[in-house]
Amino acid sequence: MSSRVWYIGGTDQEYRAWVDMGAPVARLSDDALDETRGAAWVIEGTVGPLASKRRRLQRLSGLGYAHILTAANTATLAAQTRWMGSTVRLIGYDPLLVMAQGSVQTLVSSRPDDTEGLQGLFPGRRWHEVADQVGLVFSREILPIINEAAAFAAQGLTSAEIDQAMRLGLNYPRGPFAWAEVFGWDSVYWGLRAMEDMYGPRFRPHPWIRHQIGSSLIEREDGACEK
Repeated sequence: MSSRVWYIGGTDQEYRAWVDMGAPVARLSDDALDETRGAAWVIEGTVGPLASKRRRLQRLSGLGYAHILTAANTATLAAQTRWMGSTVRLIGYDPLLVMAQGSVQTLVSSRPDDTEGLQGLFPGRRWHEVADQVGLVFSREILPIINEAAAFAAQGLTSAEIDQAMRLGLNYPRGPFAWAEVFGWDSVYWGLRAMEDMYGPRFRPHPWIRHQIGSSLIEREDGACEK
């Protein structure tokens, strides 16, 4: 098997974050998925509509991977395992935490040796297993903060004022708008939509966030999340 790690779907921001973590990661378009056949590791980073993520994972099924590391903040690992219909080993991760470059990354897996494999692949990071739930841990913490900040922006405060208040008042390394620029507004929107579907209206994306996405917004096809 090749030592190369293929990255599929997801955002440019996340792809750059994986490269910065030190593994030999290369990005592929959907048109070239057959090139991943037999790879030891594939990263599937889709966080948008579930139909898009499901189609991509199902296309990957049967290509002979040892592991697929899949973004699991908008659909649980259990749901994604049902989609695959194969014996591929899926490992869930939080793409927002990857983009935040946390020294400790989270994963969801049914196999305890997956942590050891990831630590060998990304030697500068430690991996900690968490519960299999929509939003995982970091996304459930940071996205509501960004959503609340959007409400203040809609009232006329500037993003610079809000970021400065959060940094100085709460000693955060970044303000909510700086975080949103790291993640990309599409990732913010779809993460909130998934948590709204799963946990209720308190996670509903503020209309200000929709405005940031503008014409690039792809409407939900069959739901934003799945348990």
